[in-house]
This record gives sequence, C-alpha cells and structure tokens, in this order.
Amino acid sequence: MLMLHILLAPLIGLPMLGLLRKRLYRDAAVFGAVSVIGYGLWICIVNHRPFIITIFIERMIEMLKSISTTML
Repeated sequence: MLMLHILLAPLIGLPMLGLLRKRLYRDAAVFGAVSVIGYGLWICIVNHRPFIITIFIERMIEMLKSISTTML
C-alpha cells in the first residue's frame, strides 16, 4: 500500500504543480478530478477489493432507462 502512494503521488503531484504554476487552473481541476478517481480505483485494487466498472455502467444505464420511462 505504501508503494502505491510512493509511486502515484509524484505522478499526480508534479503535473498538477506544473499546471498550477502555468496558471492553467481549469486544466489543473480536470486533471485533479480524473487523477483522484483513478487513485481511488487503484487503492481498491491494492486492497483486493476491485471496483468492477461494468456493473457500475450497467446500473447507470438501468437508472437512465427508468428515468426516461417516467418522463415520457
């Protein structure tokens, strides 16, 4: 677990600092949001509790179907 933080923290932190130094705040926000989500997924994998994205996508599609049928 410690190795995950040692490897991923610089890979996220250094580009983030570079974007902030160049005053690209919007790009830094998008990069930060995507990186935090990816970081969370990797933490789940390291803890042997992988997040199965296909199940999540299936639930989202079913939710959208139910919303669209109630709106019509």
